[in-house]
This record gives sequence, C-alpha cells and structure tokens, in this order.
Amino acid sequence: MVNKFSLIIITLIVIFSGCSNKTNYSRKPVTNIQITPSNKVVEFGNDFTISYHTKVKNGKIKHIELFIDNQLITNTNDLDFSISVDSKKFLPGNHTVKTIATKTDSVSAVNYSSFLITSDIIPTNLQYKIIKTFPHNSSYFTQGFEFYNGLLYEGTGNYGTSLIVSYNPSVGKIISSLKIKDQYFGEGITILNGKIYELTYKSRKGFVYDVNTFKKTGEFTFESKEGWGLCNDGKNLIMSDGTSKITYLDPSDFHIVKTVDVCDNKNVLNNINELEYVDGIIYANIWTTNTIIKFEASTGKVLAYMNMENLLSYIDNSSIDVLNGIAYNQKEDTFYLTGKFWPKMFCVKFY
Repeated sequence: MVNKFSLIIITLIVIFSGCSNKTNYSRKPVTNIQITPSNKVVEFGNDFTISYHTKVKNGKIKHIELFIDNQLITNTNDLDFSISVDSKKFLPGNHTVKTIATKTDSVSAVNYSSFLITSDIIPTNLQYKIIKTFPHNSSYFTQGFEFYNGLLYEGTGNYGTSLIVSYNPSVGKIISSLKIKDQYFGEGITILNGKIYELTYKSRKGFVYDVNTFKKTGEFTFESKEGWGLCNDGKNLIMSDGTSKITYLDPSDFHIVKTVDVCDNKNVLNNINELEYVDGIIYANIWTTNTIIKFEASTGKVLAYMNMENLLSYIDNSSIDVLNGIAYNQKEDTFYLTGKFWPKMFCVKFY
C-alpha cells in the first residue's frame, strides 16, 4: 500500500507541475501592435500612427515600453496607447517596432512589428555619352574600381584569382599588382589616407595595404555576412553587403558609425554592389543588372537611374558578366565604367 500511495503522490505532483507551467505561460501579457496606414508604408515627411492594445489574463501591468529601432519612444502602464510619429525623425528604409509589456510580478512579453519609410523624391532617368573607350583585361572579375593620383586601381574576385592592380588606362600597362591568398574572394576596394582597404566576400574579413608598396599593413573584421562594394567619403569607409544597407565604418577601429537604407519612392533597393562616392552622392551598381543608381550618401534617397544596357552593343557579350565597376575621374569630370570579364572600359559623362 505504501508503494501504491507513493506512486499516486508522484503522479499528482507531475500533473500539478504541468498545470503550473501552463499557468505560467498563460500569465504572459499579449500586445497587439497596429500601424496606420494599414500597409505600413509611409512616405518620408508624412506622419503615421503606432497603436497597441495589451491583454492581461492574470495580474496587472507594471509598464509597457515602446521602441522604434531599439530607441525608447514611451514607457507607460496604459493597456491601450496611440502615438503620432513624425517620419522625418527617421531615415527612409525598413524600421522595427517593439513593445515589452511587464507585469507587476515581473512576467513580461516582447512583441514586434515593422514599417517602411519610402523616399519623397521621384528618381529621374539619366542619359550618358561615351567619351572614349579603353581595353580592359577580360580575365578580371571586377569588384572594385577607383582613381587615385591619376592611376586606376582595380580589385578583382573569385577564389584563387583575386587581384589588386594599378595602371594608367590610357597605356594599359600594370604598374603594381598583388595576388590575394587563394582562400579569399576579393571584393570592393577603396583608397583613403594612403591606404588601400579591401573587403572579402564571405570571410567577414578585410585587408589594409600601403597604396605605394601594396604591402599588407593590417586586417579587420566586419559584422555583415558578406562584403560587396566599398568607397569612402574622406572620413569613413562605406560598404555594401548585398542588401539594401550601406554601412559606414570608422577606419581607425572599424566600428559601425551608422547604417543607411538605399530607398526610392516605392521600396528599398537590394543587391547594392560596387560603390563610388562623389561630393555627397554615391553611384552604385545593382547586381544582376546593368543599371547604375545615384543616391544621397547621407539619407539613401535614390535620385536617378542610369540604364547602361546599351554598352553591351559595343562588346562581344557572349562570355561577360554584369556591369560592375564605377570610377570617377575628378580631373576629367568623367566616369570610367566596366564589368566582370568585360574586354572594354568606357569613359562616360552622365546628363
């Protein structure tokens, strides 16, 4: 009888423990977040509304915190709350809303929603004029393209064949060359304060070289899963990672200064690739296309599109890849363009 009685007690403990766990779970508050307009798309400059309603099954609410992009907007104990938000306080792009509802017994729950702020600028379509053409090494899988002190610097990709080279495009003769270790896939390059900075594709690692000797002087890591394009504004490095975001990095310690979403008047633009910074404006290739976009470096607002598809009519395109290479020649006020495995580069003016 003692053993049977003990078995009953154990069974009851298990049953009540299960009920207790279920009760604890059900005690969490539930918050429903609503964003108006209902499609959660807001044009930059327009106000919008964030509301929430919180249900509490057991106990009382101590406070509910409302965050936008991890920035605390309000802290209240109201179960129903609504706030009008000025979109000008945020940059265009995707944003996250979060609520943390905490009860007086310290039980809490986190809920999320999101919204998109589109640009208030309708992009124009720019045309271009070809000024001249030059030969381009068709074995180069072009990833980075930049003028510095009258020379053109090019970074190439693919495992086992990634290079950094410098040359005068009018002559074509390579002045300096560096082969990257086979385990790295070279990506975007830029030159700042006498140093070449290079990203790699999936290694989350970058390299620093002396621009005169091509000797490696340092390495750095970055948070993005992939490294794509790279440019600079004279102070910070600016990188793309295949998403809609561009990330500003401090070249002294490579911490993130800020991120900006590239966005037109309809949506964010993904696959932002090779970058070129010119007087507060960034020109960028869109991967898988032969399109160049022009956008504000500080806001990500797209100002113009350039359809470069017609360049393909000047070359044998049977074995080439997409357009990828934008280098601004300040002395000429022209842009030098090429692509992955392209046999030519083009000097153009946009208008």
